[in-house]
Amino acid sequence: MEDLSFSLEIEFDSQEEAEIIYKSILLEHLDTQIKSRSRMEVRGRTLKVETYARDLSILKASLYSYLRWIKVSESIYKIIGKE
Repeated sequence: MEDLSFSLEIEFDSQEEAEIIYKSILLEHLDTQIKSRSRMEVRGRTLKVETYARDLSILKASLYSYLRWIKVSESIYKIIGKE
């Protein structure tokens, strides 16, 4: 069976924000390489995540995890930035 995949690209307001979000989810990213494989990188203001898995439910769980981690990190970044 061929691997299923998704590619996620999120553009932030600045390169600094993209890099901070990247660094804040990096440990989670590294710990999730058991049932799926992912690559994550920052290109300018864009955070790019590519994930591959053999099972659709694992791929979907991975996507939801990345979206949740990014959203939480972005919310904290915005809150801290207002102070």
